[in-house]
Amino acid sequence: MRKSSYLNFVSALSILGFIALWWLLANSGWVRPEFLPSPPKLVETFAELLDKGYGGSPLEKHVGMSVMRAITGFLLAVLIGVPFGILIGRNDVAYAIVAPIIGFLRPIPPIAFATLFVFYFGIGESSKIGLIFMAAFWYVVLNCSDGVRAVPLTLIRAGQSIGLSSSQLFFRVIIPAAMPAIMTALRAASSISWTLVVASELLGAQAGLGFIILDSAQYFNVPATFIGIVLIGIIGLVWELLLSGIQRRVLHWQGQL
Repeated sequence: MRKSSYLNFVSALSILGFIALWWLLANSGWVRPEFLPSPPKLVETFAELLDKGYGGSPLEKHVGMSVMRAITGFLLAVLIGVPFGILIGRNDVAYAIVAPIIGFLRPIPPIAFATLFVFYFGIGESSKIGLIFMAAFWYVVLNCSDGVRAVPLTLIRAGQSIGLSSSQLFFRVIIPAAMPAIMTALRAASSISWTLVVASELLGAQAGLGFIILDSAQYFNVPATFIGIVLIGIIGLVWELLLSGIQRRVLHWQGQL
């Protein structure tokens, strides 16, 4: 058995073991079923949500709204943050101006800005997407700028020695050398974007997985709360696997030396 197949087998066993442990704990009597529903109960609740929806909206709409908010905020952070990060990474003065500001803002929990976003943008989609964008943006900018600044000087001088122009040096040497840091920034930003879905949907949302979690918890509908959490975990895992596949294709040379 190849190593990759063996590791996949171990991962599958760990998932089955986790479900079995959950099932055992839920049926052991140690925890009341109202607080920890069993896996069959969750399957039953999931089927009910698929059939009847939640809060007057089909489950597909809740999933779609959360995915739309996360992807929109993430893409905006990437489209604006990557060029901006590369720019300040190439310019020492710009980096000196911007880095302390972002360094100050980045550790502040995004949820601390929630009321301000509602005040400035209302309770519509702008405030939710804006909150996700802001949190992801800091990580994209700083990781991209640090990746560009970390390009070895020997690589730059080697490109200059063979007569590369400034644009050729940028696209053929600097960007490929900084690409591992850029991909790391994208993966971190994607995780942050999806994690913040629940927080963003605190801002007056009437649809979304975060809305299901928060609303069902208020009415002590614990199975529906668990379904929302599980769906967020599954979608986040799929998103991470997709980005990992893209990273392997973009950085195809890694692990081959």
